[in-house]
Amino acid sequence: MKKGPKKILIIGPCLNRKNPELAGGPIVFFEGFIKQLDKNSVQYNIIDTNKKNYCNLFSAYINIFFQILFKQRGCSHISLHSSRDYMILGIIIIFIGKIFKKRTSIRKFGAEVINTYKESKRIKKYVLKFIFSHIDTLFLQTKYLVDFFSKINENTFWFPNVRSRVIEPTLPRSFQKRFVFVSHVIREKGIDEIIEASNQLDRSYTIDIFGPIFDEKYTEEYFEEHNVSYNGALKADNVMQKLNEYDVVLLPSYKEGYPGIVIEAYSLGIPVIVTALQPIKEIVDPFETGILIEPKSVEELVNAIKYFNENNYSSMSENAYRKFENFDFDKQIKKFLERI
Repeated sequence: MKKGPKKILIIGPCLNRKNPELAGGPIVFFEGFIKQLDKNSVQYNIIDTNKKNYCNLFSAYINIFFQILFKQRGCSHISLHSSRDYMILGIIIIFIGKIFKKRTSIRKFGAEVINTYKESKRIKKYVLKFIFSHIDTLFLQTKYLVDFFSKINENTFWFPNVRSRVIEPTLPRSFQKRFVFVSHVIREKGIDEIIEASNQLDRSYTIDIFGPIFDEKYTEEYFEEHNVSYNGALKADNVMQKLNEYDVVLLPSYKEGYPGIVIEAYSLGIPVIVTALQPIKEIVDPFETGILIEPKSVEELVNAIKYFNENNYSSMSENAYRKFENFDFDKQIKKFLERI
């Protein structure tokens, strides 16, 4: 492996110190990234961008700015990992990188950036183009985004959501009609569709829902009225162990990048039922590692759930297990270090 930078300043969202269970995808990805740097003996300084760990939004940005200014000392590279504030912090690291002659990179979580570029007003589009063209290296989550933005910056690379295989599953897995949803409990994740689908299934099916509730429509009492079980939020360290108790992951979202829960499911040899969104279609092989359905289609969700049986489940499970190799953290972190 080529040597990476001597020391990196990494900037991204850390766990919520008051409530670690409120850990969305970007936090999980960034915390995993830190662990991989430690595993590869990479030296780094770190700056937390999780605004929940600061007094308020204003003080957070002021604090982050001065941390970048001082913590860049002794580092040869500044690496920003962001889902939402990459436009604000991107300009800052480019500015500081130019002054102090540091190389810079952005790893953008999520896939909505292309809509920001295509649909935003002229000023916002110009700012985004400025950042992506002036950053030294750009890492994007999907191959579709890489193809699009490589026209702006030729040093644009694919860095998918990645995981480490923390549990070695026992294969072949057996099918016992156990389905699970693990994510934020909000409408856009397809919760209504899961509930409607559950009402069309008999009691031999188990559908469990895990995740923090961020929509006032959903309560524990509400879920008790339907053929699903709500089991609260999982701590990040407990997700894999709990996931290993199920057969199929459900995620009928209206919008997604590369869902981390899909990658985690693959690591355990668990196939998935997910919506046929552009990013997701890059990582799911239909009827091999999972089933793709149209967003908001209860009928397709029910049919997908009923498709699985004891005869076809074993091969789909093994395919999912092999598919994980594309998203193994060890391989992707080495490529990242070589490219920066």
